[in-house]
Amino acid sequence: MKKTAPYNVSQVGDGKKFNYDNFSIEIIEKAKKDLKNFGFKFPAREIFRERILKVYGMDIFKYDNNIIALRPSDFPEIVIKNENYILVQDSDSNNEFFINSEMLYYYNKFVFYNDKNAFNLLKAINPYLLKDLVIVYGYDEDKELIKYVFKDYDFSNEVNTHDLIFSYNPENNKYKIRKAIMDDIENFVYGGRVEDFSYAKEGNGYNSISEIIQKIEDEKNNYINPDETIAYLYDKELQIGILGYIQKKLDNSPDYAKFLKKNDFYKFEKLKQYVEVIYQPSESLEIENVIYTIHDPDGYTNLRKDKSTSSEILQKVKSGEHIEVLDNTGDWFLVKTKEGKEGYIHKSRMKN
Repeated sequence: MKKTAPYNVSQVGDGKKFNYDNFSIEIIEKAKKDLKNFGFKFPAREIFRERILKVYGMDIFKYDNNIIALRPSDFPEIVIKNENYILVQDSDSNNEFFINSEMLYYYNKFVFYNDKNAFNLLKAINPYLLKDLVIVYGYDEDKELIKYVFKDYDFSNEVNTHDLIFSYNPENNKYKIRKAIMDDIENFVYGGRVEDFSYAKEGNGYNSISEIIQKIEDEKNNYINPDETIAYLYDKELQIGILGYIQKKLDNSPDYAKFLKKNDFYKFEKLKQYVEVIYQPSESLEIENVIYTIHDPDGYTNLRKDKSTSSEILQKVKSGEHIEVLDNTGDWFLVKTKEGKEGYIHKSRMKN
């Protein structure tokens, strides 16, 4: 039994709704004509279906609709099912149909044929259309596109990062982790995995993971397999050497280790190794001097969120200030400032 496309009816204000089933035939024909004039080769039916599934994650033939909006937006990408193309409009266009013919042509050429010339031209014409393929739809097949999106992405913003690493299913109203995107962050932002737990990779891709884990904890009904997803995120942090957050979780919730063991660590070997072999409760760590003094020739040092010089700065701590050291293992010490903030400072910036 076929269904109705999930985003075809949208609110337009004052309680009014717009149904994309009634989308203007004039606009559809105008866009089709422009594509023909540019010499666009309309894909065969099966290729059309396969590429939309690959790029947008939607099987359009599940739905009865001939016109399908792919997301809720003022100017969404629209599948014109009977004509085998994607309609994209340009809100800045000065024509009555909001159609930028070049943009429309290069977009379809990239989506259906992965054309590199179209990719480069879209970066100049409308980079957001390209970026949304990754951020909104989770398309990860084109690694050059992934690198382009990650280049200036704000991973420190919890909302942005959540939108990037989760897909939303309107049929069950739940979020699902995009594991392929997480792998891309690991590979392209951090340069792959660490061999052991002795150091953390430099990078900013996981700067908001702890906040996202807390969000999942608080809203478990909104996520598919929330407990497994949380364990997966801890495991991904461990893969690139970030230990602080899983350590804090185990310190604050000792039963979490038992929970993970009961669930066989969801088959996450790095997580299992850390919990069963590496982890020690903070209160059992032997620290000869718990109070250190900041010593930095710049006059201050940075308290960072993770064990990395590229990690988010939580606070600037002045030279001469005393600071409590909670864990002095490794090159980065876990510390607490007099203001009560916890984070990491490199051992070279402290004296006891």
